[in-house]
Amino acid sequence: MIVYRAVPYLVVAALPAIVLLSVLLGGCAARTRADPVAHARFYSDANSRAGRELVSELDRRQARAELRRVIEEAQR
Repeated sequence: MIVYRAVPYLVVAALPAIVLLSVLLGGCAARTRADPVAHARFYSDANSRAGRELVSELDRRQARAELRRVIEEAQR
């Protein structure tokens, strides 16, 4: 019996809820829909950090390999 009394209020509240959800979802989709190529980083760009990050990653890998070599020599 209580459910029958709530139905008109639920019908009235459904439309604003649907509009609110669609606006929120549309806003989120608009932000993630940005052109990914515009934010891509290329190693060949003059002001790119990507090239420096690659060099630092290669330096870290070289340092790790050297450390492993030193540890293995010390364990022999």
